Amino acid sequence: MSPVNLFHLRTIILVSTAFLTASCEFGSGGKEIQASKKAPEVSPAPPPSSSAPPPSTVGTPPGSVQPAPPASEPPPEENETPPTPTESPPVEEPPPVQEPEPTPTPTPAPVPETPPSPEPPAEPEVPPTTENPPPESEPAPVVVCTPNTVQDWMASGNALAQVVRPTDCNTVEQTPPDFRWPDVATSGGYQVTLTYPNGSTKTLNASQNWLNWDEVLPVGTYSWVVKNPAGVTSAPRKFIVDANSKPFVVPNISTLLSTVSAKTHPRSLPEALTLELMKTQRQSAINSLLSQVNSRLSQTLPNPGTTATDCFNYSKYALASLQACVFSGQTSYCNDAINRVMNLASWDPNGPTKYSLPAGTDMAARYLTWTVAVGYDWLYSRLTSAQRSQILAMLIARNGLMYNDIIGTRSRISVNPRDSHGNQTLTIVAVIASLVVGDLPEANTWFTNALPQAVNAINPWADEDGGFANAATQGNWDVGEMLPSLYQLRYGTGIDVAQKPWIRNWGRYFAYFTPPGMSEFTTVFGDGFERNQGEQQARYGKGYTFFSPSPLGRWHMSKISGEDRTRIEYLLAPPADFTGTQPFPEGTPHALWLKSIGQVAMHSDLSNLARTSVYFKSSPKPYGAFNHSHADQNSFVINSGGKRLAIESGYYDDYKTPHWLKWYHTTKAKNAVTYDDGKGQVFYEVNNKMGSGDVTLFKHTPTYDIVSGDATSAYDGALSKAKRTLVYLRPNLVVVYDDLASTTARQWEWNIHALNQMTSSNNTQAKITNGSETLCIDVLAGPGVQFSQHNIFTENPSNGGAAQWHGKFYNATRTTNAEFVVLLNIGCSTLTASATKTSGKWNIQVGNRSVSIEAGAVTVQDP
Repeated sequence: MSPVNLFHLRTIILVSTAFLTASCEFGSGGKEIQASKKAPEVSPAPPPSSSAPPPSTVGTPPGSVQPAPPASEPPPEENETPPTPTESPPVEEPPPVQEPEPTPTPTPAPVPETPPSPEPPAEPEVPPTTENPPPESEPAPVVVCTPNTVQDWMASGNALAQVVRPTDCNTVEQTPPDFRWPDVATSGGYQVTLTYPNGSTKTLNASQNWLNWDEVLPVGTYSWVVKNPAGVTSAPRKFIVDANSKPFVVPNISTLLSTVSAKTHPRSLPEALTLELMKTQRQSAINSLLSQVNSRLSQTLPNPGTTATDCFNYSKYALASLQACVFSGQTSYCNDAINRVMNLASWDPNGPTKYSLPAGTDMAARYLTWTVAVGYDWLYSRLTSAQRSQILAMLIARNGLMYNDIIGTRSRISVNPRDSHGNQTLTIVAVIASLVVGDLPEANTWFTNALPQAVNAINPWADEDGGFANAATQGNWDVGEMLPSLYQLRYGTGIDVAQKPWIRNWGRYFAYFTPPGMSEFTTVFGDGFERNQGEQQARYGKGYTFFSPSPLGRWHMSKISGEDRTRIEYLLAPPADFTGTQPFPEGTPHALWLKSIGQVAMHSDLSNLARTSVYFKSSPKPYGAFNHSHADQNSFVINSGGKRLAIESGYYDDYKTPHWLKWYHTTKAKNAVTYDDGKGQVFYEVNNKMGSGDVTLFKHTPTYDIVSGDATSAYDGALSKAKRTLVYLRPNLVVVYDDLASTTARQWEWNIHALNQMTSSNNTQAKITNGSETLCIDVLAGPGVQFSQHNIFTENPSNGGAAQWHGKFYNATRTTNAEFVVLLNIGCSTLTASATKTSGKWNIQVGNRSVSIEAGAVTVQDP
């Protein structure tokens, strides 16, 4: 029996067939404890079956499971200093910033005492690519589901706690969905009971607060409850599986452990034919790599390294030599790789390069550990027995430290998953385990406990929609860092996470919120939005799109360039056919709302690189102002013609610097409402509270979009109402309506920021200019406003940065409530506009178009 067929009992591994013969150039599984009866057969989807087809493997001979390149921490470029707790990552090649872990990390809440609730070489044949569908996939039938409003023990008030997934009444994109809930105990497990559409039930044990269900669930509406270690059962929650839900079943971990343990080395490379195809397609990049490695063949290696910089740089050089060995087979490169890997393995795991969160060396040490594990796998046949033993001893120490930090006796990353470093570490621990399991007894524990959880918790910063609440730039870094590990999971274990919804949908988020055409490759919302990320966007974006291709992703990547093709994220990505013109997918909407993270992108024409783009954010719990995400609920950003116009202001000079705390992260630095001279929303790092918002309305049409948000709670009681509506009238007009109230009379401040000084001839108008692009601001109605602007930061950024301009329209006489109606005219076209309020209804005329707003209802009349 082949290893793949070992998984056929109620297990499906979906391995993407993403390899095509063409140029790559761009133009805890649970233990069942009871079942009332077999899950029902529900048409049209087939029922669970013990004869489910085995997983497909790409370019793998029958009877084998492919390996893949490892997860890497994107290291600094040569001679570049990595981030430290007091230094910002370099702009040219920044790895994710080494901020301290979220503090404080609360202990699990006590279990409430409440009663239970009710129930390749020549012409290789390569399989066709499995692609993600374009956004306009066929809608599913509407299913009526009423969320349960019972406040049970799973409705945790802990802001850092794990959230309940699937959300109540959600139509899931994966079947079975990933199950997660708050951990309310310090020991003991849980029981999850699922009720099928026909009323039958099945219960599985979960060792902690997550579960990988063990079978594909057919179309239908399901109900589930969780019994906690104290014996208290949660209120029932529902989810819906429809015809668009894609199967993804995590294999039985014991079976997978046996299969991977029996695999020979190398495990983390594609099989020979696919590797030869990659070599043929990427020969120019390989030649550049060999040239770089040649220049370092006589380099003296540190004995040992002593800094995080050493970890990053010498690991990167070792990885380059490893790739040179793999692609050329030349002894000189392979010997250099051996020397470098053994040098890294000799560094004291308890010395200055120890994995340590307080010392800020966790990412650097993690990268070193993974690099040595890759060397063990790729160089296995060239290493002596003594060298292998030395590496394995080093991995016991170094990967053991990471495992004990993340999982230990009870997984802390499962208790508090929104940890910008820890979630990455979880996956890398699992990947390292997969490289040495069978050779190292300790790896059995790492593999068994880390891998199923890593697949379940693929990313904690959004639901299935593919967004990234913790800053778009940080998301690009995180995805880029993890790409090689995702390749490896496919090659080495047969688990293809490209089929998971968050991975499939990431490319959509990337296209809408980081579209091609920005002259300085900036992003929006959160730490690093102002940075030029052109090389990383291209390298990580293309590696991702090779791994998880979609029509929108192909178009997006065909429009950007400048990537370093010698880096592993690109060079060892799966091959895919991106030849010829990559058209913009017909029917793709020009706006996107990501509900789980409360972000909206509205474009004049997404396919046009000179587009106007309007972004809005009002993030719901648990994704409020926390970590790399700012106090910017109900804020907006406007770009046009590749230029930043209405900007977020400030500079990312590192985590928790004075500038970060007193300006960059604050509401007054955003195009948002403040009161009483710059007071704004709360954020976790200062107030120990996450200010959050909520998108309460979104409507997209070909000629206009409407989005409304409620940020009242983000002001932590200072305001009794803080609601904002944006009406985007394509292609160049935006009406902004704010409805504000407080029990205390306030000075209300409508903030607007720009790179350059604004021009203004009166107290109700201002103009922003950036090169040839302009934006005119016209306050059509407001509480007797005045206008002022300045170019002073509360605290200057430590890394320099040009002055920026900060304008505000504000009332001279304090009031307990205020309404603003503001027209944003991109391009400053000539038109007549007005706003009047009659009997509680706003009538706003903009040229020959009209907008009506009354009691939260918004209507638009186009000519």
